[in-house]
Amino acid sequence: MVKKIFGDEIGSWTELKLDYIRRYLNAYSNILKSGNYQEYYFIDGFASYGICRCRISKKTIYGSPLIALSVKPPFTKYFFIELEEEKIIKLKEIAKKHFPKANIVLIIGDCNIKIDSVLEQIGEYTPFITLFDPQAGDLYLRTIQKISQKKKAEVLINFPFGMAIRRYMPLTTGKTINKYMQIKLTEIFGNNDWQQIYLERKKGVLSPTIALKKYLDLYLHNLLKSGFKYYAVKNIKNSKGNHIYYLIFVTNHIRGLEKMKDVITKDEPERDTLFFLQELSGKIYETFKSKGKLNLKKILEELLSGKHLYRKKDFKDALIKLEKEKRLIRINNREKAKSFKDGELFKII
Repeated sequence: MVKKIFGDEIGSWTELKLDYIRRYLNAYSNILKSGNYQEYYFIDGFASYGICRCRISKKTIYGSPLIALSVKPPFTKYFFIELEEEKIIKLKEIAKKHFPKANIVLIIGDCNIKIDSVLEQIGEYTPFITLFDPQAGDLYLRTIQKISQKKKAEVLINFPFGMAIRRYMPLTTGKTINKYMQIKLTEIFGNNDWQQIYLERKKGVLSPTIALKKYLDLYLHNLLKSGFKYYAVKNIKNSKGNHIYYLIFVTNHIRGLEKMKDVITKDEPERDTLFFLQELSGKIYETFKSKGKLNLKKILEELLSGKHLYRKKDFKDALIKLEKEKRLIRINNREKAKSFKDGELFKII
């Protein structure tokens, strides 16, 4: 009998995703600690074993639960939800061994159902972040909508279209989606608008690239309708540059969005193009020209959210560029100013 290898086996793109999760959770925890919050929580909706084995190197690394437990300063409470009892038992064993003082709640079951009991334990103004990293399309939009009702909620989602969801949508002639999968897809997207995209893709009206964009836009649109105000997206690709899944962050807090943008844009090659900053300054100019007094905060509120790779510093650099081009004037001119403060007033002319 072959001994079962313990832990989820992952590819290099999952290692990259876990690194993004680690970096954001560290930033999140430090922000809240510096803000003197007495409590802030972490929820993992698909906790699994807590550790992973890299497919190529065979090394063992932390999965999302142990990454969260390793964050300094630590969260005050952790909720780990997992459908399979075997995995939650192993996670409990590892967590108890390495993090004996952590305040951990382990829950066996479907996160779409169990989220109700978790939210009942969280105060209206208690900050928390929820991670949903399903291996298949098992996260329903109504679950995210429930979380959005809390004032201090943030959510980080692995939207596995390339790895899982598209497999529910057969394109071969003669094959159709069964009733069960139709219901499941409607639960995932939040409505049945995905059906029109699917039909057009199957008929060949839409290319794979355009169809993928439409599916993502539909999902993002429904995420914002669920109660969140801002979002950021990272397109995770494999070593050949092919799309695998999207990492999506939603929040109602601009500072959280700023930090996530910093995390997901680092080392992104698309930022190194010649016209990267020029395109942003042009967008700012066209959006806000002749609109009276403005400040950086107003511009970020309107333009920082989105699928683009711009971060807060890029907006500051773009404003400096507009000022040098004499398309922007400060209301109270600061001599030798090299940047813009959040509330500093200016006009785009």
